[in-house]
Amino acid sequence: MQKQNFIAAEVVYQKAQMIDPDANKACNLALCLIKQARYDEARSVLLDVSQGRLPGSGDVKSRSRAEELLMEVKSRETPDELTDMLGFNLDEDDDFVKGLEKLMSEWAPSRSKRLPIFEEISSFRDQLTC
Repeated sequence: MQKQNFIAAEVVYQKAQMIDPDANKACNLALCLIKQARYDEARSVLLDVSQGRLPGSGDVKSRSRAEELLMEVKSRETPDELTDMLGFNLDEDDDFVKGLEKLMSEWAPSRSKRLPIFEEISSFRDQLTC
């Protein structure tokens, strides 16, 4: 895992868990999963440690490491997962989003990308002859 090859390390830790499961290997496996953005799988492994389902889970060091990794998983969750937990979703069809867009357009109307001098002379464009 020191060489940042988390896929290979994951395979090694999964096989090690099959042979002789323990909390320390589970935490290492969870770390590999976190680094690959596989948060649900990592959470499942870490919950096994924090709930004492694996040998060595009673060790204070392993349990505190599992809790730290669970906090990391929670901090890295995507907004979609957070909105699912909160029970609401803000999409473009939502009245709140539409109202917010209307407020922003009234408060700070969109400006032209042209330079101000061209804005001033554009009204005279029809009067100019080449």
